[in-house]
Amino acid sequence: MVGRDHGHYSNMMSLAAVPGENKVGGKEAVIFFKKSGLPVDKLKEFWKIAARTSNEFLTKDEFYVALRLIAYE
Repeated sequence: MVGRDHGHYSNMMSLAAVPGENKVGGKEAVIFFKKSGLPVDKLKEFWKIAARTSNEFLTKDEFYVALRLIAYE
């Protein structure tokens, strides 16, 4: 990932994650990702692609993958 993108996504992670957490829970992700204006079904599809560790949360790298998928849409 390009350094500029990494910094931007890191800022987005800090907006979406619970303070002090290095992951984004499902509830927080739904609230954050809905701001993209994409349909919920599409966001669910992106979650399934990105969530490798758990269906309950996204790690930092998984969150970045989800953001990249949203950006491509």
